[in-house]
Amino acid sequence: MCISDQVHPDTQFNGDNLSVYTPASEVEIKKIILSAPTKSCELDPLRTRCVKECRDTLLPYITSIVNKSLTDATVLLSFKHAMVRPLIKKPDLDRDVFKNYRPVSNLSFLSKVLEKVVAVRLDQHLENNTLHDSRQSAYRVGHSTETALLKVHSDIAAALDKNCHAVLVILDLSAAFDVIDHPILLHRLEHTLGITDTALSWIKSYLSNRSMCIAIEDVTSDRKSVTIGVPQGSVLGPKLYCMFTKPVGEICKRHNMCYHCYADDTQVYFVIKPVDNWTNFQDRLENCLSDISRWMASNMLKLNHDNTELIVFSPRRCTRDLSNISITFDGFSIGAVPVVKNLGAFFDKTLSMDKHLSNVAKSCFFQIRNIGRIRHLIDENDCKTLVHALVTSRLDYANSLLFGLPSGAINKLQRVQNTAARLITRSKKHDHITPSLIDLHWLPVQYRIEYKVLLYVYKAIHGLAPGYLSEMVTPYCPSRTLRSQDGMFLNVSQSRTKAYGGRQFDCAGPKLWNDLPAELRRTKTLSVFKKHLKTHLFKKAFNI
Repeated sequence: MCISDQVHPDTQFNGDNLSVYTPASEVEIKKIILSAPTKSCELDPLRTRCVKECRDTLLPYITSIVNKSLTDATVLLSFKHAMVRPLIKKPDLDRDVFKNYRPVSNLSFLSKVLEKVVAVRLDQHLENNTLHDSRQSAYRVGHSTETALLKVHSDIAAALDKNCHAVLVILDLSAAFDVIDHPILLHRLEHTLGITDTALSWIKSYLSNRSMCIAIEDVTSDRKSVTIGVPQGSVLGPKLYCMFTKPVGEICKRHNMCYHCYADDTQVYFVIKPVDNWTNFQDRLENCLSDISRWMASNMLKLNHDNTELIVFSPRRCTRDLSNISITFDGFSIGAVPVVKNLGAFFDKTLSMDKHLSNVAKSCFFQIRNIGRIRHLIDENDCKTLVHALVTSRLDYANSLLFGLPSGAINKLQRVQNTAARLITRSKKHDHITPSLIDLHWLPVQYRIEYKVLLYVYKAIHGLAPGYLSEMVTPYCPSRTLRSQDGMFLNVSQSRTKAYGGRQFDCAGPKLWNDLPAELRRTKTLSVFKKHLKTHLFKKAFNI
């Protein structure tokens, strides 16, 4: 018996096996090469840029190498060597502590092309047999950290709207990618996911006889063999990790817990109604976490109890206080905290997002000050590029969670945008900011939030969003024949409060969508919708 079967055996696969990988065409290889970043690879004799520039000449040879590897189920040794450059996880961490570094593997460019070909075929197999975990948002088309956050945020807001509490536990794993056991992984791929014969042999070749060396500046270590784990920085590594840890979701389902995953970031949550007894939920949660911990131990993974966090969300005017609750499992006690960092966004216990807004504003102003120091050395276009990369990207990340917040809270971010606009246009502090925003063609922050929410609604309607968002958006079907039945309207979920219910995705999204002009709702393609939506919101924001 495989060690992974000792705690909660995996579901046995009963679909169509993936036994061989279909050959790659030159067209497919060309698309992969063109989509690859131009950053050079330390291990390649030919730089990425050189391969791209000579792609038409090299294409037949690269395609032949890829297909030979797929046919023979063999990966070249040169493709399995990684140069690992340790990167500090956060700038403020102690650089003398080894655990504060993330080992990112720099791999051969051609090996990544080969991995991408296999990854496409694995994704097709998982999609065709409905093997993807519906609550795993990592490394899947249309999924992102923001879609995962939007789903969890909406569920919590719905609970608070009903005057309930929501309990969220964020699990942390130690060196998750680096300790994957290869025999257990291969066993799971074959018996749970239906990957057999040549396809499985190729993955076995991919995992075996790997080597690495450590590079710090211009100094490199001797080569060392790697017998466990999947390489961080590879194409296939993260996908294999997600397949390996799929049973975690099955454990949560057995305990009737809501959950969501993004690679090794797992969050478990549930709702406590006003009449519910916390003790009953505490036992259920502790049993679930104990089972997850035992499963991880039997699969050579380690749950980091020190960094596992618990938070209780409560409505602002709730009289029942659950902020002092705690849970105990595996001999560790974890108490509730007022704020947690969840996939880059800060959630506080009343879901006010105050900590998140303050953190975004602080980091943006820091970047603006740095750009300001060199503003006299760069022209307007270069300054705009830096602002988009370092400031606007921070303003826009997870901004769909901010819909429905008071205008005073959103103004924290609007001041950031105003300062960035003045920096680019060299406007004075007391000059009116509207002309600058119009010249830059920037939507104000509030309308950028609406833009993001409407974008997810459009994707959900047209099957471009994750299933967990699409199921929250349903077409409006009147009980009798009306002219509005062909207007592509959506049902708006009922809510009690504006502060919470009005921020649910299934409430906020349909409301904004139904207010759009009919011709905009009927737009056929995403690119055209984005263009026309920005124009519509721009005219609305500045009364043009």
